[in-house]
Amino acid sequence: MIDRPAAIVLLVDDDEPKRYAVAKTLRRAGYTVHEAGTGSEALRRVATRPDLVILDVKLPDMDGFDVCRRIKSDPATCTIPVLHISSTFVDIEDKVQGLESGADGYLTNVAEPLELLATVRALLRARRAEDAAQLSTRQWQTTFDTISDGVLLLDGQGRVVQVNRTLERILGRSWSDLVGQDLPSLLGGLPASEPPLFEQMIESGTRESRDVHRGDSWLRISIDPIRDAESAIKGGLCLVSDITSQKRLEMQLLRQAQRLQEDDRRKDEFLAMLAHELRNPLASLSNALEIIGQLHDRSDEVTEAIPIARRQIQHMGRLLEDLLDVSRITRGKVELRKQMVDFGTIVAHAIETCQPLVDSHGHELSAAIPADPIPLDGDPTRLEQIVANLVNNAAKYTEPGGRIAVSLVREGNQAVLRVRDTGIGISPEMQRRIFDLFVQADRSLDRSQGGLGIGLTLVRSLVELHGGTIAVQSDGVGQGSEFLVRLPMPSESTPLAEPDRSSTVTVAPAHLRILLVDDNRDCIRTMTKLLELHGHQVWSAGDGPTALEVASTSALDVVLLDIGLPGMDGYQVAQWLRQHWGPEQLTLIAVSGYGGDEVRRRTILAGFDHHLVKPVGLSELERILAVHPRRREATG
Repeated sequence: MIDRPAAIVLLVDDDEPKRYAVAKTLRRAGYTVHEAGTGSEALRRVATRPDLVILDVKLPDMDGFDVCRRIKSDPATCTIPVLHISSTFVDIEDKVQGLESGADGYLTNVAEPLELLATVRALLRARRAEDAAQLSTRQWQTTFDTISDGVLLLDGQGRVVQVNRTLERILGRSWSDLVGQDLPSLLGGLPASEPPLFEQMIESGTRESRDVHRGDSWLRISIDPIRDAESAIKGGLCLVSDITSQKRLEMQLLRQAQRLQEDDRRKDEFLAMLAHELRNPLASLSNALEIIGQLHDRSDEVTEAIPIARRQIQHMGRLLEDLLDVSRITRGKVELRKQMVDFGTIVAHAIETCQPLVDSHGHELSAAIPADPIPLDGDPTRLEQIVANLVNNAAKYTEPGGRIAVSLVREGNQAVLRVRDTGIGISPEMQRRIFDLFVQADRSLDRSQGGLGIGLTLVRSLVELHGGTIAVQSDGVGQGSEFLVRLPMPSESTPLAEPDRSSTVTVAPAHLRILLVDDNRDCIRTMTKLLELHGHQVWSAGDGPTALEVASTSALDVVLLDIGLPGMDGYQVAQWLRQHWGPEQLTLIAVSGYGGDEVRRRTILAGFDHHLVKPVGLSELERILAVHPRRREATG
């Protein structure tokens, strides 16, 4: 059985009888035979890429050895096997010369068909095996080169044995420059403080990865172990990815995040400054109204205007607090001061504070609050803010004469608050966004409802901080709306906190010696007048050094001290005062347009007894003054 019937053999011999005999033997064996009688003709015919060349060493025009060298030196024909033949006796030197010229075999007894055919078959098998190996290698290399990442094959010592073209392109170096090098020398840029990547892979036995900065580019190197049949590591497969664009995007995103953080910081600073700047005029207006309200010789028009102005000042104060609360919540700066409270009492108090706004709109407000306590573990101030914001929201978006209903029930282990109104309603699209920041149901030009679109956002955040949920339901525009709040009740019964009875404190008529320190003249004038109307003796100072001079020469009971003073701030003044007077001798009250947690913390460290945020209500101030030692003595 022949190996390849279709094989083509080029037979080159100038001896026609011998050539005929050999050709006949080959054809009988099934081979296709092309013939040539000279070396020149052989070189022309070999261009057709026969599978085998049988070449006589003695030719009329050139030496057969020379013909063989030319065939083997041409890249197009160098893989074609060449069999030298000779019908005459040749010595060993001729055979050596023939083999050194590139011949694959040398045969002297061509008259013996069996030896001739056996030799031909052997050379053709070798040719096919070599072709298959080269084809496999080419196919493997082609696949290797099509991989989008750079690929290296490493031997057991971490040296490069093969690379693909992608890696040549990434590194800008040729195959010959890369093969034989170790990984650190090849890639460069590996931090000396880190263990070598190949050794780290050997130690862990698993994939190892690292990002390397090389000049203006970034590479991600991942190396996997290659194991033998016994699972021993015999090398590594290394992928090298150019992640420069990814790194640049990451750095760009990082810079953007840093800019956003800086913008957010500046926004918070702006809001704090805005609050300070707005609270000063609000404080002066509030004090002026209190002064006017205590005058007995006012007209009916003034008497009617005072509560209107007071409501508007309170409204401005609520807007300002809401705006600051949004900033605190988005920064995660809100800390709940939880205690066990009766939610029913909180709801009732919140409704009481909202009543003036409800009455001004001519609404009918009903409340269904159970007589039995509904205990919650929560911050009473924030819980009241939730209820008040929902009721105020209902009042804003309900036409005059409409109805608002507030109900509180216990459902299982939850306290369920419902606030319903007969107002303008909410469209289905708006219901999906109603709790988002700065979203308002009414976008008309008259802006009759007012507000900043942050109240419901605050409500949702505060409800979630208490572990609860809030939902809204409306049948559409003009159909009213209902807000449903669910808050978890404690599983164990815990005594409720005692209610704050400070609002019922009876203030004794004893007069106090009070120093007002503020750089805002209107605040000084109005607060001085208000305190004097209540019988207190008042000194004033517009800066820190003047305050210390007054304090050094006067017997004082209380100092109302602004924080944001020019030059020597309120903290420094308080620290000096605390060094000279004990807490029983002097009550220090911080009065400031700043009200954040950090400011309050600093006031405590500076020695203040209380921190009040402008505008300060007279009733709130009197509750603090009522517990001063001289007041307690007067009461006794």
